[in-house]
Amino acid sequence: MPLHFLPAKNSTNKPPPLAGFLSDWLGARRLALLLALVLLALPAFASTPVTVEQLEQALTASKGWPDKEAALRLATMELTERLSRARYERLKSALPGEKTQLALLALADASAFLNLPAADTLQLPPPDSATQGRIVSKAADFVMATVPTMPDFFASRTTTRFQDMKVSYGMDEPVVVVNQGFHFVDKVSATVTYRNGREVVEPPAGKKPGSTVTSTTGLSNWGVFGPLLGVVMTDVLKGKIGWGHWEQGADGPLAVFRYAVAEDRSNYTVRYCCFRGEHGEMRQFEAVPAYHGELSVDPASGAIYRLVLRTDLQQELPMERIDVVVDYGPVEIGGKRYICPIESTSISRAEAQIFHGYWFYVDKHGKPDPGSNRVKRTETVSQPKVTAINDVVFENYHQFRAEMRILPEESAEPGGNAPAPAPVPAPKPPPTK
Repeated sequence: MPLHFLPAKNSTNKPPPLAGFLSDWLGARRLALLLALVLLALPAFASTPVTVEQLEQALTASKGWPDKEAALRLATMELTERLSRARYERLKSALPGEKTQLALLALADASAFLNLPAADTLQLPPPDSATQGRIVSKAADFVMATVPTMPDFFASRTTTRFQDMKVSYGMDEPVVVVNQGFHFVDKVSATVTYRNGREVVEPPAGKKPGSTVTSTTGLSNWGVFGPLLGVVMTDVLKGKIGWGHWEQGADGPLAVFRYAVAEDRSNYTVRYCCFRGEHGEMRQFEAVPAYHGELSVDPASGAIYRLVLRTDLQQELPMERIDVVVDYGPVEIGGKRYICPIESTSISRAEAQIFHGYWFYVDKHGKPDPGSNRVKRTETVSQPKVTAINDVVFENYHQFRAEMRILPEESAEPGGNAPAPAPVPAPKPPPTK
């Protein structure tokens, strides 16, 4: 947390008078607090709603623009339809630079829970009730049969984060600007291992186990490699599920079903870090809410290629939204083909904790005294709602393999080299009769 210092000494290197110090300090505090409240009261950023087709037209019209200007233009837009992965990849390849690519990624992620454009949907008649039941049964069998038999493996995970709030730290107080379009926060890479049915996130290079990773703040995603599917499918079979529509998958049509799980039947746990506790301590938020969403299923195999999960949160909670979508695809692990996560997008909206820090002087009795030691104090004066996006990509899947090498006894010493094997004499020819 940045620390902010008030002027402690005058030009003669002597402590300022106590009255003047307190007056300056209180005046600066009032002015900064007033400025922060005014900014928070400003109307929300007015984004321009656009369809996928209008987005493509805008990118075509801005061809040749500098990277920064093109990115700023994208930041003013908000999609009203979902940008499919195929369209995203095609548009990304024609963008001028990294800033524009990040802006397009944020725009696509923000649309991840919307319906596809009519041009991207399949206008096929829905299957009859019996066929729908068979597809759902195949999906349940796929989850129950696949998740427990997954091999031990590891994969690389890259998380790119965006949010619609900026905090600028001045000399006295932070200035908070919210709802100004999504901007890039950071990108963190880590290794995720899956062993004995459990996921473990290894710290990034240079980080020790147990150390704090920046991307751990905010929504915590878990179980993406298998347990999440098992939890959702178990809950869905006790909840409600019905036909949605057809969508085009990479290898053919996908049957999309809509489901809903009541709170008393939910086993899905959400975790978010962090909120202010009753006594001022920071603590993690955890709940088991009701939720609803979609399952995109291969009608032939029952494989699930897309999971959409949207929570139904209580109004009194400090969070308004926790939504997750996971896209799956074929991955080769240990010479075998598995359906594994390829990417994931999560969107959360929750209260942000904005801390205002300052220094002031006290004597040994705790009374203001410019000539004594400095003591830092912090307080929370604003809790604006911030919308955050986590874009996660999984790649470089590898299976754990036990490798063993047996060396001769002579080479058992550290650094020893095994002697060259002695030549084997050729067999003697049989005696002639």
